[in-house]
Amino acid sequence: MIMSEYTILPLINAAFQPGEAKKMVDSFEDRDFQEIARAEYYYFTGQAEECNHIAERYLMSHNIKLKMSSCLLYVYSNLTLGREAASRKGLREIQECLEKETKNPSSAEDRAVSVFAGYMSSVLLHLSVDELPDVELYAVTLPPGIKLFSAYVIAHMAYLKGEYGRALGICEAALMFRDDVYPISMIYLYCMIAMCQMNLKNQQKAKDSLMLAWNVAKEDEFLEPFIEHHGLLQGLLESCIRKEDSKLYNKLSDKVIAFSRGWMSIHNPMSGNSVTDALSTVEFSIAMLASRDWNNQEIADYLGFSPNTVKTYLSRIYEKMNINKRDELKNYMLK
Repeated sequence: MIMSEYTILPLINAAFQPGEAKKMVDSFEDRDFQEIARAEYYYFTGQAEECNHIAERYLMSHNIKLKMSSCLLYVYSNLTLGREAASRKGLREIQECLEKETKNPSSAEDRAVSVFAGYMSSVLLHLSVDELPDVELYAVTLPPGIKLFSAYVIAHMAYLKGEYGRALGICEAALMFRDDVYPISMIYLYCMIAMCQMNLKNQQKAKDSLMLAWNVAKEDEFLEPFIEHHGLLQGLLESCIRKEDSKLYNKLSDKVIAFSRGWMSIHNPMSGNSVTDALSTVEFSIAMLASRDWNNQEIADYLGFSPNTVKTYLSRIYEKMNINKRDELKNYMLK
């Protein structure tokens, strides 16, 4: 039996060398967990429809690890596919399962899995976690790869509170003390470090962390972590990847707006369509930076444009969004 097989999100939990994700999926002996791992592979490589097709089959599974895995994959794949109602259905299933486990826990491990799924579905969508048990109390029960990913989720909670130094420390400690190579968790942790460094005004460190994430991810074409974090990475992908790896960047950028549209439909429905339907990926990044009080020269230096090019982009952005000035962007961008 493979240690990483019988758990929630078995591919995230699996230790393997970058570039060997398909081989890892095929090595799972249990057919159901192999299928969930395959759905994970499809999701992280930007194949949302294929992921959704598998995940839907396990939504009513009596095995809590299969059920919670499928629900999480169902939520996120449907966001990318623009199916808000389906995503909300997956969120309700997770909540109901967590409530049952809280009242009548079947085992310590299953309760930990439920709490983890509750946080993963809520924190990453910037939804309230006030009703959830403390995930830090349950993380110790999780298997190694999921425990590493839970560090990312806890760090994301700190990031959303503006505690960038704490979030950074959590990620760095998790990476320092990991016991093997867990590519997916490591990609997310490096992305979080990059996000924190950007908010701490350490642009070079942010770029270095982004490239660590990218160099792990590109071996399997795991683009989804960057799609999910595109706005919060504040133009890092445009600054670091757009010219150096244009083929993968173009593949990634085609999916960014679709995911952002789905994300905003749940998190910020009042402003979602006008932003995500109107702006290109580069325009979105410039709007994000401008909304965070970067001036034209700073944006130009960061993205490798001229100040006049940035000014032209901003004029186009204002026109598309029917606004008149920079300050108004803050009402429309990711928060």
